[in-house]
Amino acid sequence: MADWSLSHEVIKASLTGIVSLITLGSGWVVGSRISAMWTLRQKRRELALSAASELHRIYGEFFAIWKLWNYSKKEAPSSSADEMRWDLMKRAAVVEAGFEALLMKIASERVLSRADCDDLGLLRQGFQRLRESIRSDKSLDWSSSSDPEYVAFKRLSCHFANLLTSDRQWRRPRQETAADALLDITSNVHEIRWKQLSASNPRSGI
Repeated sequence: MADWSLSHEVIKASLTGIVSLITLGSGWVVGSRISAMWTLRQKRRELALSAASELHRIYGEFFAIWKLWNYSKKEAPSSSADEMRWDLMKRAAVVEAGFEALLMKIASERVLSRADCDDLGLLRQGFQRLRESIRSDKSLDWSSSSDPEYVAFKRLSCHFANLLTSDRQWRRPRQETAADALLDITSNVHEIRWKQLSASNPRSGI
């Protein structure tokens, strides 16, 4: 009888130990998964804020080049005009390249709607306007806060910044629609839409 009681206690203690180990193991697994998910979320947030910061920098550089270009058309001595034009052309090209990189980033990382792609494609045309104006040796005449192109450029830039920092669904790895989104954004069809904006502006050089 004593042997049976002892065996019973041993089995009971063993089962209790096993249950404790399973509970601890399950808690560790769940805790590790939660920790990994939180770390991933934090990392994505950091990358999103970094991308938004880069957009802010590009946006500021765009305006600096724009103001300098319009100034050079009116005030720069003819002896330095060509040199300044080439320098500003190079800076405008760098701005455009940085913007294109951000477009590829968001197309490959986020799930975008068709409306998002259309808006980003239209904004891309706006960023191209500066380089095209310099190439054509014409001022970029967004002289009024109500200029249709200027209004569209500001609104779409804010929309892009919000997209970069939003909780929009992240694209799963190897999802083929990433390339489709980028192709939609960079389609020349958006040039037609931008020209429609330009047509409503009597001062436009297009």
